Amino acid sequence: MNKRVAVIVGGGFGGVRAALDLSRHKHDLKVVLVDKNGYHSYPADYYKLLSPSSDHKEHFGPAKFRLMFSSVSIPLPEIFEGIESVEILTDEAVGFDVRASLVKLASGGEIKYDWLILAPGSVTNFYGVPGLKSRALEFKTTSDSLNLRNAVDEVFERKGKREPINIVVGGGGFTGCEVASELVGYADSLSRIHGHPRDSVYVSIIEASPVLLGPLSDWAKRKTEARLKKLGVKIFLSDPIIDVMDGALRLKSGKEIRFDVLVWAAGVKANFLGEKIEGAELAKGSCLMVDEYLRVGNHENIFAVGDIAFCEGFDKKPMPMTSQTAVSQGQYVAYSIKRQLHGRKIFKYHPRESKFIMPLGGKYAITDLGFVKISGFLAWYLKRFVALKYFLSILPATKAFKVWWRGARF
Repeated sequence: MNKRVAVIVGGGFGGVRAALDLSRHKHDLKVVLVDKNGYHSYPADYYKLLSPSSDHKEHFGPAKFRLMFSSVSIPLPEIFEGIESVEILTDEAVGFDVRASLVKLASGGEIKYDWLILAPGSVTNFYGVPGLKSRALEFKTTSDSLNLRNAVDEVFERKGKREPINIVVGGGGFTGCEVASELVGYADSLSRIHGHPRDSVYVSIIEASPVLLGPLSDWAKRKTEARLKKLGVKIFLSDPIIDVMDGALRLKSGKEIRFDVLVWAAGVKANFLGEKIEGAELAKGSCLMVDEYLRVGNHENIFAVGDIAFCEGFDKKPMPMTSQTAVSQGQYVAYSIKRQLHGRKIFKYHPRESKFIMPLGGKYAITDLGFVKISGFLAWYLKRFVALKYFLSILPATKAFKVWWRGARF
């Protein structure tokens, strides 16, 4: 019997979850997972790549950087080792022929599918700000995180001891607050190593809206702002960046701020692949409009999950671009395909509310679970537990503990 084929584009949270769930149907389904990088990343721990080293030696060789990289990125073959029904294809999807049910690859090849799951994630959105894309560092991938760490270290190497160092984070959302708070600790460590006066090192957040963390509760906003101020982070609100020049940026108010390192963490948009689906409708941020079954347009065999999918929750607001949303949608689509595989009716997707744990420098975090609010070490410890739980969901126990322990060391 010829197996039917499910092609998954993207090895992120939604793609990996769907592939693992579908791999259980090995007798009548083949899964092809297409990912241009060949590894699965855990962005929730990117902030740890900015943490000061426990041995206070911030000049890392290639071996240490490989160890740091592997603490948040897992090769896809490790996740699917021994699972014969899943084929890993390290290539990039660049287009689709939906009439012939084909995925077109950057290598020139094509893959025919019975079902297609789009899970390519998102990319940084620079909102057309002049000079921003060419002068700011992104914080979207493992490599971006390590590049930022290097950039800050190089500034301390280059600057004279009496010269000020300005590190600016664009965006006061989850990522911006995490990055700024962690950079404070890293700057402390580098200041000691280089003998640079700590009071001449400045970390700032620039946010266009009137408050940090707009969608969160007032408690979370107050706790976050208090923590950032305690760490010495400067906060600029209601003043968007409108122009970026070499070493300086201009705000809407006319104020000019100098920087040695500029990190852009203020927005994302869906991967460009959504634009390649014939008959698909795009929503805000280039996301694909999906129906109540997470299907794209009028294509009953094409699904979208994670950051690329525009899906409303029970409150009629767009589902957040979180790992929890992607995993939930990946599970649902795999279940739907299993039912279709056996000729059964599929059920509507029921969104799940995402919870958060936000690290804010050192062993401090905050979490608002609705029924309970926690800040400090306990919340940070809970975040480490959540990371372990996730790794155990995609890896054998020994490998999961190994990856988790690497992250715990930083």
